[in-house]
Amino acid sequence: MMDESNSSREKCDGLDRAAWIRSKLMRTDDLVKTLIELGWFCSKDEVGDVFCLTKIDDRIIQIIPSLSKRSDHFRVSLAPSISTEKFSDAVSFIIGRDVEFEPIVVSNFPVKKIKHPDQSDIDKLSKEAIEWALSQNIIEALENYRNMPTNAKGARPLRHLASLSVFDDVYSLQRYKDSFEKGDRLDFVPYITVDMISRALMFTGKEIES
Repeated sequence: MMDESNSSREKCDGLDRAAWIRSKLMRTDDLVKTLIELGWFCSKDEVGDVFCLTKIDDRIIQIIPSLSKRSDHFRVSLAPSISTEKFSDAVSFIIGRDVEFEPIVVSNFPVKKIKHPDQSDIDKLSKEAIEWALSQNIIEALENYRNMPTNAKGARPLRHLASLSVFDDVYSLQRYKDSFEKGDRLDFVPYITVDMISRALMFTGKEIES
């Protein structure tokens, strides 16, 4: 028959080991701390979600770190996207409030399943995000927004106006403004206003006469 004191000691040892393992598992705070150590600037948005930024060459890279525990693994994601300072400034000017980052290209990376993520895993994911960001053709992506139809939905109409501003496409913006002032909204979504178009035109610094 097992000695009760030995049995109790084994149970305590088991509980101590489980507590030790839990203490070593990565948490969201650890993920963010590691990213900061890797050179990312991390902050929280207005609803409390964490995002991290870094600037390399002509582009700003944003990641949204996510870490969740499953029964036998963790699900880790950084969800990188890219923009430029001028594009985000254009969006800010058009809508009349500060926008630190407005994406031009958003990745579709699958969530990574990692048994016990550590700093080396986060370093690898960070490098993959940066490598993806540097491989993207920003000019081509901006051209896609520039050439979008005026009946586009969601955030695309705003990005369309911003891309026109970035490319100094005064002709298109002036045409939009003239049409709006004549009562023709050109099938733009309701949130796009003539004032927004006027500000997009002002951002170019090259307004022309109608």
